[in-house]
Amino acid sequence: MDIKGVRNQQIRVSKEQAGKVRKSDIRPEITDKVSIGGEKSDDKSVKLNILHMNDFHGAVEPMLDPDISKESTVGGIAYDKTVIDTEREKNPEGTMLLNAGDIAEGTMVAYLSKGKVVTDAFKELKFDALALGNHDFAWGQNDLRNMVEGLDTPIVAANVTKTEDGEVMDGAKPYIMKDLNGIKVAVIGLDTPNIRHFVVDSKLEGLNFDKSADTVKKYLPEVKEKGADLVVVLSHLGAEEDKKLAKEVDGIDVIVGGHSHTVMDHGEKVGNTIIVQAGSLGRFIGNLQLDVDPTSKKIVGHNAKLIPVITKDIKPDPQIQKILAPYLAQAEKFGSEVMGEAKEDLHYSHREMGKLNQIHADSICEKSGAPFGICNSRTLRGHVKKGKVTRKDLYSALPFTEEGFVTLNTQGSHIRQHIEDCLADGATELAVPMGSLKYDYDPSKSSGQRLLSVKIDGREMDNDKEYFVCVNETMGRHKNFASSRDKKQVGSSQDEFFSFFKTHSPWDNKIDDRINLLTD
Repeated sequence: MDIKGVRNQQIRVSKEQAGKVRKSDIRPEITDKVSIGGEKSDDKSVKLNILHMNDFHGAVEPMLDPDISKESTVGGIAYDKTVIDTEREKNPEGTMLLNAGDIAEGTMVAYLSKGKVVTDAFKELKFDALALGNHDFAWGQNDLRNMVEGLDTPIVAANVTKTEDGEVMDGAKPYIMKDLNGIKVAVIGLDTPNIRHFVVDSKLEGLNFDKSADTVKKYLPEVKEKGADLVVVLSHLGAEEDKKLAKEVDGIDVIVGGHSHTVMDHGEKVGNTIIVQAGSLGRFIGNLQLDVDPTSKKIVGHNAKLIPVITKDIKPDPQIQKILAPYLAQAEKFGSEVMGEAKEDLHYSHREMGKLNQIHADSICEKSGAPFGICNSRTLRGHVKKGKVTRKDLYSALPFTEEGFVTLNTQGSHIRQHIEDCLADGATELAVPMGSLKYDYDPSKSSGQRLLSVKIDGREMDNDKEYFVCVNETMGRHKNFASSRDKKQVGSSQDEFFSFFKTHSPWDNKIDDRINLLTD
């Protein structure tokens, strides 16, 4: 299937300082034989396999991702199913399949069905446990309940508790216990405690999102008392937070992560905890093999790999294709309107400037009436191919129907600090300037010292002056703008992006100088 909306942005794990040229930013050729660092295997040990996915974001169809394959589309749930079945067959009694959340919001077909296209297909995959992500609450709690109804998969959400009684949210469990080849494995689920940065309070009414470490410490003795030999945390915290959790809490054997879309080619071990994550959008299936001593029930070796789902080499699952067909037909009809033209492929990025990021920024700035502002690069999630551009293509590029934008009054120091924070180690987004604002930065400098200059109409911004600015809604909830005055909701980021793209078409992929990267 020809997929025009491309999603190949991925955040890389590196041991070198962020901002420098990193080895992990230069992707080696990936094959399904890639072996990811671990201890040597013991032939006498019990073999367990943890298959895992995260941040699927409704990507039920294959997509283009030249970082993985220049000759084939990748991903797609029908192809994911074939890979998963093949891996399960190698160790059927010793394999579990986990999903670390953000399952649906992110594509037009998922939006039109409010996620049912995803969960109908996921039911065939037979996950052993599914954690919740921030995007799983994007359409509200009622739509979340409807989406997962009939999924037949335990939802694990130990830190998502009801304000009325402190119990885990209705429809979820704090953990599951599963016997794999005689080894008892506990899986404790966590969502990001920082969820209110991403989701408006009205959609989280009646719920608390408790601290991760405190939650795991609460349940560790309980699962151990019930006989757990190994403890797995199924986490939607992000790679950096997973590392912090591993350092803070003893007794976690494995963290299967999500939220940061991190392609962990080599996994990572922090203390005695193995951390894995499989990128996003079903382009990879993660497989962590554990070698467990049958007497001590301790992990004596591990080997992890990411299996790229390259469609030309895989036969799609026919039952999944049958499930998807009516949903895709509906989406095709809805998304067929031509919205403009791309004279060449139009790109986006999360950690550097892309043309689609600039179009998004300019679209909301024009509507807001503010002279300048900044927005989040992660609102963009796909490229646009050269040629006629349809509504479906634009939806693939900017899929978040719930993301708005706001105007507010804030001090220059707050704007400067937020831009700097977005350039820091561990940050997964770039602050995209709009209007008359430009900035210079040096990625080779230490975190916190990378922002060199912020200019408005060619003059350095005054830290003590209050400015009227536009920011996207998620950014406006950040701590740097907590003291802002006169915050006002203006409109929908997606609607303005669509309208602006159509009005100013055709487009080339040339970027301007609103961000200037300098190096010593």
